[in-house]
Amino acid sequence: IQEAQVGVGIAGREGRQAMNNSDFSIGQFRFLERLLLVHGRWNYRRACKFTLFTFWRNAVQVLCIFYYTFASGFSGACLFEDWLRLSFNFLCSFPIMATGVFDQDVPEKVVLENPKLYEVGREGMDLNPLRMGKALLSALTHSIVVLFFTHTSFDSFDILDSGDYYTLGTIVFSLLIVDINVRVAMVNHTHNKYTVGSIMASFFLYVVFLVLYPCNRLLTDALAPDMYMTPYRMVITPTFWLCCIAVPAVSSAVDATVLMAGRTFFERDGELANLRDAISDDVGSIIFIER
Repeated sequence: IQEAQVGVGIAGREGRQAMNNSDFSIGQFRFLERLLLVHGRWNYRRACKFTLFTFWRNAVQVLCIFYYTFASGFSGACLFEDWLRLSFNFLCSFPIMATGVFDQDVPEKVVLENPKLYEVGREGMDLNPLRMGKALLSALTHSIVVLFFTHTSFDSFDILDSGDYYTLGTIVFSLLIVDINVRVAMVNHTHNKYTVGSIMASFFLYVVFLVLYPCNRLLTDALAPDMYMTPYRMVITPTFWLCCIAVPAVSSAVDATVLMAGRTFFERDGELANLRDAISDDVGSIIFIER
């Protein structure tokens, strides 16, 4: 019991002492198969995906702030206004939380018929130093894409009176929100009303925040007077809307290229090899999308 990672108690004639001291309890031994192979595997992959994405998400934001220190002459000024920056984790939590609850990479039937797929959790394939390093490199790539498009577009922002410090920070922050939500949609295997709805909720709440805070004279006068009407100056700039399309498109293209290259040449820690052994059809056919 002391060596095990998870304790499972089974109700029996000897009493309920084991159940009372276990992490999970089941009524019959035959339930153990689905608990481990189906729910255990799904839960492991969801938890790892949630952890890596949270790490990745914050790394992208911090890297964007880091890049700005060079432009600001190491003055200590932050790229994002304080109250805008505080909304980041709240707005970006809904999509990945839905992924952590509903995501299913393969159907239950496939897992039960191929117990070898359980190795992904037993061998720690989804959360290890290598995967953390890959997530950090991905964050570096996404932050560079955001930096490139905002830097090259700055002249256009400045011409239309959208190149001031507060408006530029709001533009970069908005591009981060768009890029992160698109990234969530890409990492999801299961797309249903909850996962899609959480992404839409993130966008909706961000728009509500921009209307209630920067467009409200009373709030901006009390908190940050220079933030007043920055969303208006942002949305009237055509270049901003082009960046909203270009940033996630380029980032997603890079992610897709890296993913396909890894699956083609490295088989991602043997996972795809297990899937090929498990089913005779093409590996792409196991991707499960819940309608």
